[in-house]
Amino acid sequence: MVHLLKEKSEIVAHHQSFITFIHSLKSIDENLLRKPIGEGKWSIIEIVGHFYPWDEFVLQQRIPYLFSDEHFPKAPGIDELNNQSSLQSRTEDVENTLEKCIHIRQELLSQIKQIPEDDWLVPIQINHSRLTFYEYLKGLMEHDLHHINQMNSTI
Repeated sequence: MVHLLKEKSEIVAHHQSFITFIHSLKSIDENLLRKPIGEGKWSIIEIVGHFYPWDEFVLQQRIPYLFSDEHFPKAPGIDELNNQSSLQSRTEDVENTLEKCIHIRQELLSQIKQIPEDDWLVPIQINHSRLTFYEYLKGLMEHDLHHINQMNSTI
């Protein structure tokens, strides 16, 4: 058996459990998925819907540039992208939102698995931040976990 770098194993396991969690939402009543999780907050399906464009951004605008000398493309406006994804997930079929999220996360997981272990702890420069690939992904993981905790407290 191949021994994976501890950091890589942690991130891979997170993404696998994230996908399992999103799959589990298929068994939840649609009315609950569409109900805001609190006053002035998104619904579960809106939270799920906002993962897709950010995963797509990481796949297309971050990973290809991480270990190259090219400059990173400018990140989209957070509020604008979140508002667009919220609107789309409110209006599209719940199953479609869940499937899109699962599919893009599987693609992201596949890409992450392909990054050689030697690159996981090498410092990289992302705009004004200097961090390792692992630290970058750990930050994304913590964001996921924040939202998973919000969703779990609602269902």
